[in-house]
Formats: sequence, structure tokens, C-alpha cells
Amino acid sequence: MLKNTFLHIPGIGPKTERRFWEENILSWDDFLGRSTVPGLSENSTDRIGKWLVASKKALEKGDARFFSENLRKREWWRLYPEFRKKTAFLDIETTGLSFYYDDITLIGLFDGETVKTFIQGQNMGDFRDMIQRYSLLVTYNGALFDIRFLQEKLKDIELPPLHIDLRFLLRRLGYKGGLKSIEQKLGLSREGEISTIDGFGATVLWNRYERGDDYSLELLVKYNSADIVHLKSLLEMAYSTLHKASLKDVEIPHFDRHTSDLDVKIEREGNSKLRLVVDGNNLVLIDPRKNRRSGKKIDTLLSQLKDSKRYPRVVGIDLSGSEIRKTGWALLEGKWVETKILKSDQEIVSLSTNSNPDLISIDSPLSLPKGRDCTRDSCDCRRFGITREAERILRRRGVYVYPSLIQSMQPLTKRGMRLREEFENLGYSVIESYPGAAQDILRIIRKKTSLEDLKQGLMEFGLKGKFTNRKSTHDELDAITSALVGYFYLAGEYEALGNEEESYLIIPRN
Repeated sequence: MLKNTFLHIPGIGPKTERRFWEENILSWDDFLGRSTVPGLSENSTDRIGKWLVASKKALEKGDARFFSENLRKREWWRLYPEFRKKTAFLDIETTGLSFYYDDITLIGLFDGETVKTFIQGQNMGDFRDMIQRYSLLVTYNGALFDIRFLQEKLKDIELPPLHIDLRFLLRRLGYKGGLKSIEQKLGLSREGEISTIDGFGATVLWNRYERGDDYSLELLVKYNSADIVHLKSLLEMAYSTLHKASLKDVEIPHFDRHTSDLDVKIEREGNSKLRLVVDGNNLVLIDPRKNRRSGKKIDTLLSQLKDSKRYPRVVGIDLSGSEIRKTGWALLEGKWVETKILKSDQEIVSLSTNSNPDLISIDSPLSLPKGRDCTRDSCDCRRFGITREAERILRRRGVYVYPSLIQSMQPLTKRGMRLREEFENLGYSVIESYPGAAQDILRIIRKKTSLEDLKQGLMEFGLKGKFTNRKSTHDELDAITSALVGYFYLAGEYEALGNEEESYLIIPRN
């Protein structure tokens, strides 16, 4: 299709290209073989001819940058057959969605024949050299996620000049949604355990691998490998469809299918090494001790907090927007945590004040956006917006957070402000916390991803209490996290997001 393309030549748009095809000028050679072209002046014919000669030379040299600079991104799919041998299908796995707080854990690369895996703490540095061998990169949603992560975390990395994001290419063909749903629509299947894994599940697998579960790494690599192999099938399907729609009379290249059922396994070699085999020809040696988490981090905070008599007592409250719904409550003192489920404001205030806390940390917006004096949408102050600066900062950092005055959040914000005022009138210090952001920063799995792994993460941080030996609700675990943010605050290991007019949201220091 590239040799049938004229859109990279200045002054030629889709209509002119279509007119060439209708005149049976189907390729560069067809144009160059003519002395005159209907509708073109001699000067225009000569100018286009020179561009086509330059195009042929660029293609002979494999100069992908020539085409990336002159052909619109929307049409880069046309280059695939000519650059097939220098195409890399790529997918990354991360600890979360935040470019600011999270890291890349694994990069999968497929060149159409072989899968290559790059793992954090192991051979990630080899990716820098490997990716320079390619001219065309293919991802799904990579323009918004994978590429930005690579550029943020692997500073000054040089990526291929051409990039096809299949999310947008497939949308042109009517396929929308996530990669897995599109695969199902097109008959691409995943076998066994990886058929139920999604992006959030991938973060859990890495988390479990770091805790010593080697099989979780095997599953993660299988999942990632299926992603990148399927990218090839999806691109070739999209290419064939678009090629046929553009030029029915030009033969479509034949593409070989590659199964996604790859042989991936982990074998332990003694006590200190693992052997990861991917597709029978990719060997990575891993020292699992390098990736295991360090000691219990609560001790670092406690060393800064203990006075001559006791550790501070911090109440954490995972507040709900209504008194008929459950609110999580936690009391943290040293390493020890006590949790309860409460409902009414009276219960919350009574139990909190009776606990004699040094600080109360509430998971709820505790202030209004600057210029607002109420939460009502009908009020004239609505013109000042629904979002505070703290929320804007988190969203810029890739941490999803609801605006404090979006309609669904208004009851929670009103209740949080009311409780804050009552506690402060009673003489207690109150801070606003957001467990989701804190968990992202501390690399603890969030509740929506895995409740059990959230609990495990808090335990590995060093917290103790009855919650460790029984089934805990998400309200209790988020309340524990809110209390833990209070310890970071008291130890001076925190960042205050926002401004003085709106007050501040407290998060652990990264």
C-alpha cells in the first residue's frame, strides 16, 4: 500500500490520490512511467515525480523517518508491509496508572517471530538498545499510556519514528472498547488462567511476585505475551480491511498467523535464581532477592514519632456520604490498629473523641473549591467550578480522583466539612486524606483491584491488629490507610496538595 500512496507528497490530498487511482495510476512506478498526467501541469508532474524518486530511495534505505515526517499519522498503517521486518509490537505492565508515582514492571516486545521480555530490576536496561533496531512501533492505547510511561521512566529513550496505536485505527473500523473485548469480537481467544486477567489483575500479579510467588511472574509474562502477539493479528486484520476499502484491485499481502499460546515457564535454579523461558528461545536469569520488598516501613516512621511516653494516636475515617451507609473507622497507635464499622455522625464523633487522638485523618473532601460557598448546583457560586486544586494536581499526576462537587460527591463533601468543623470546635487537629492516592504512592494494591492484596500490603508495611486474622471490609482497610497517612503527616514525611484558600489534601511523600 505504501507504493500506492501519494498522500505524503505536499499538495496531494485524498481526492487527488483517488483521482490518480481512477486514472489507473495505482503506484509510484505508474506515475513515473507517464510523461503527462490528466489535470496536472508539466511543473506539477515534474515536482511530484521528484518526490516519488526520493520516496523510492527512502524506502530502499529503510528510512522510516522520511515517511513519518511527510505522511499523516492517520495513514501510517499503509507502511506496515514494507516495514514489517522492522516492526515491534509492544505492551508494558506497570504498578499502576500514575506516570508520576508508578513504575514499569515489565515490557513485552514481539517482532512477528520472537517474544522478548524485559523485567524491572533485571534486564530492563537492554530494552533501550533493543528498541532502536525497529522503525515501526505498534501498541494498543500506547499514545496515551505506554509511550508516555516509557518516556517518563526511561529518560531520553529513543523510540521508533513510526507508531501505530491500534485503539484509534480499530475505532475507524467500528471496534471500540478495551483490547480484550475487541479480541473477543474478532475471535481471538486466550486460554487458561490468563483469559480472566486484565490490567488491574496484572498489577496484582506483580505485587504477588514481589512477595515471593514465582508463578505470578509466569502468569504475568503469559498475559503480556498474549497481548503483543494479538496486536500483530489485529493490525493485519485492520490493514487488510483498509487496504481492500481503498484499493480493491491491488493484491493484499499475505500475513502469517502466530499463535498466542506461547510456552512460558519459570524454573527455579537453586535458592537464588529463577530461569524464565519465553517461547522456547528467550532466557532471562532472575535473582528473586533483588525484587523482593524491603523491611517493614512502619519502623521508619515510628523512629521519628515516639516521644518519651508513647506513640501518637491517629484516628482514620473512611467516610461515606450518608449515615445509612457504612463508614470505616480505625485507630492507629504504633504498629497496632483497631477497626470498626460505624454509621451515624454521633457514633463517629463519640468513638473518635473517646479515643483521645492526637490527629484525625478523614477520607473525604473537607473544603470547597475557591469561590464556592455551598455545594448546590443551583447556586450562583456554581460558576466557580466543582474541582479543587488538590484534585487537579492528582489528575495531572495520573491519579484518578472525583471532583469534590461533582453531583455524586456533594453529600460526602457536605458531611466531611460538617464533621471537620465539629472536631475542630472540640479542639482536635484534622487533616484530609485520600487512601487511593496514598496506596498508589506506597505501592499498595487498591481495594477495587484486590481487597486481599490491599490487606496484605498494609500488613507488609508492618501494621498489626485483629484485621490481619479476619476478613476485613474495604471501609476498614481504607480507614487504616487514612490513619497511616496521619503518621506520615506527624513525621513530616508528607506533601500538602492544594492552596490556603481551599486547605490541603495530605499524601505521603513520594
